[in-house]
Amino acid sequence: MIRIPHIVAVGGLVCGSLIVAGSHLAASPTQLMLAQAPPPAPPSAQNVEANIAGLRQRLQITPAQEGQFNALANVMRQNAKAETTAPQPPAANASAVDYLRAEIQYDEIELADLKRFLPALEALYATLSPAQRQTADAMLREGPGQ
Repeated sequence: MIRIPHIVAVGGLVCGSLIVAGSHLAASPTQLMLAQAPPPAPPSAQNVEANIAGLRQRLQITPAQEGQFNALANVMRQNAKAETTAPQPPAANASAVDYLRAEIQYDEIELADLKRFLPALEALYATLSPAQRQTADAMLREGPGQ
């Protein structure tokens, strides 16, 4: 399996970025790669706060949008905390089965993060102006940390 960087976007949106989607590409059976990069390190509280501040600035959040933005920021913090429970990457000599088990555990945590994040994002997105939505959409396409 080849891990594609997670779209934790909208300006560094969840876990420091808007965790918007995680995706994987499976290679053909003859190209299956068992040695992939380990999952990204969980973001530190400082990084999450920096990402929240950057998101607020890039989206130019208005006072009327503060409630929805704060709810989204709280989900980002909660997701960052949840990611600290992610399993350690398997040892370099781990079996394919052990590797796949670790990958599934990581993906389950990521999916739970996304499920928490979506309602908060939808609520904020509904309050955004067309220009803010355009910025949010561009940030999502850029990926994390852009």
